[in-house]
Amino acid sequence: MSDFHKLLAEAGLAEKAERLDDRLVRLQWGSAFVISGISGSAVVAIAPMFKTLPAGKEAAFFRKLLEHNAHMGGIASFALQPDGWVVLLAGRALKGLDASELGTMIAAVGKFADQFDDQRIEEFYAGRRDVPIEQAPEVSGANLPQTD
Repeated sequence: MSDFHKLLAEAGLAEKAERLDDRLVRLQWGSAFVISGISGSAVVAIAPMFKTLPAGKEAAFFRKLLEHNAHMGGIASFALQPDGWVVLLAGRALKGLDASELGTMIAAVGKFADQFDDQRIEEFYAGRRDVPIEQAPEVSGANLPQTD
């Protein structure tokens, strides 16, 4: 068992985690999921939120995400990846990390993602008649088994 999985077990998250490999797991909170693992010398928790930006509403959307960043007080933050996905993420150096801190980091990303995904879908994506349902934005953890 890797140190990462040992920390997950000590944090009480091992039973909720779907193991993807020795350094990566997926967990779910409501309608959101979190991928957590080791990247180099850091541990990260990332919740994919939106595959596309809301057309014509980008400025208001980004403003809302920045307000959420302030609300979360530095425990997690929204980011735009080069592939266009909007994600919620947290990370820190692996050195000195304890199980409690890992559990708090992963749970915070999951809980905030679950809270904010539905709110932002309703505000920025709902009622869009210009997007056929099969092209609607892919969001967080749809169709994954519930683990929270």
